[in-house]
Amino acid sequence: MPLSLPSMNAAIVCNGKELETYDMKQEGTSSLTAFVASEAGKQFKIKLSNNLTNFEFAIILHIDGRRVQTMHYRPGESGEFLGPYNSACSILPYKFHELQLVDLEDAPAAPEMGTIELKAYRCQKLCTAGPLSLFTHKDLHQGRVSELSKKAGWHHVATGDEIPVEPRPNSIVLDYLDPWTGPPYASIKVFYRPRELLRAQGIIPADDVGGQESPVNNKKRAREGGSPGPSRSHPNIKREEISKDARAARMRALQAELNALKAAEQSNTSVKREMRSPSPIVVRNAGEVVDLTLDD
Repeated sequence: MPLSLPSMNAAIVCNGKELETYDMKQEGTSSLTAFVASEAGKQFKIKLSNNLTNFEFAIILHIDGRRVQTMHYRPGESGEFLGPYNSACSILPYKFHELQLVDLEDAPAAPEMGTIELKAYRCQKLCTAGPLSLFTHKDLHQGRVSELSKKAGWHHVATGDEIPVEPRPNSIVLDYLDPWTGPPYASIKVFYRPRELLRAQGIIPADDVGGQESPVNNKKRAREGGSPGPSRSHPNIKREEISKDARAARMRALQAELNALKAAEQSNTSVKREMRSPSPIVVRNAGEVVDLTLDD
């Protein structure tokens, strides 16, 4: 489901596809939370839109508890958070990385680690102020947090290699109708975690493979391709282990037994069937043994 409020929409896009959301919860018309599955080493961007027709938005992006970017959106306008600017014509794209736990007294606990939050404030543009000043966006925790934070196996957001983009726009002066130091007009908060962790926590279904091929399909394809499948409890008998003549003899014996049963039934003769071990006659289907013994 999309991250959608009456006033704004958002999506986290990775490899050109919107990440699926899980356990989405909405409070009224102004607040929404959800989970997504992150993958270490993957770059992503954040798409969003202002759905209001009569108000401009200043949308502030917080990642792992840090305010990292602010963008201005006119009524009905859409855009993207790609990453912090590294120069007037280049950015450093956002990227998921594995989080390291360290045994250091001064290591940050980072309570908001694993979150991407968009806060929208109504505003009015007053004027253009000129070229934006460039500054370095440093990762305050450097991908390392205290082991006391209990975030083993988590991810964090850092930046990838520099990529060129359109020239950076000029800065503008805004008049905030909703004080940006107070509650936002609307907010969308996304909790990102490795898929295995979300599955272990019961947030996503146990059979969710997230774009990977289903294990059932993998088994079927392995059987059809003749490649070894998972081990089975019953023997794996190959066709070449039984000669053609032996197979013919066994099939004749089976046919004779079936004919005898039919004859007995036609003559209203009760055929007594004693409990016996499984018939030695087998039919091989992709290495599986099928017992043809009749049930009493």
